Amino acid sequence: QLHSTEETKQVLRLSLTEFSLPKFYLLFGISKVKSAAVIAFRSSYRDRSFSPGSYERETFALTSLETVTEALLEIMEACMRDIPTCKWLDQWTELAQKFAFQYNPSLQPRALVVFGCISKRVSHGQIKQIIRILSKGLESCLKGPDNYNSQVLIEATVIALTKLQPLLNK
Repeated sequence: QLHSTEETKQVLRLSLTEFSLPKFYLLFGISKVKSAAVIAFRSSYRDRSFSPGSYERETFALTSLETVTEALLEIMEACMRDIPTCKWLDQWTELAQKFAFQYNPSLQPRALVVFGCISKRVSHGQIKQIIRILSKGLESCLKGPDNYNSQVLIEATVIALTKLQPLLNK
């Protein structure tokens, strides 16, 4: 049984209200709808007018991911205060780190941003790995400036390093 304090319940209420605002639709990449539920529960069975090409997916900016991650982290930390043995953040950090240091053009930039946002400590080895990733992204950009994935990877490493730098020992 989960027993939440009034403070936790208030954080959850405020977060739910905030996620329901149209400004958050943009952060989740669905700003062109009147209601998030319209997209979330739409299926070709229920809505015959929907075809795979009729809804154009918007791009999901890394800065939006940063904002969403920080909001989810706030919710998680509020809930964790009421659960003494909770390891959610450790598990999330472990998964983010795994994907951040594993080459995957789709997931790696997002995982780097999430890892930077949620980490509570960082080692010099992890920073070194992120700098290597940044170096590879820069090399790839020099070979062809039209390489969008490299630009996204560079942006992600800069965001991650910016978030992680204050955690380093002086």
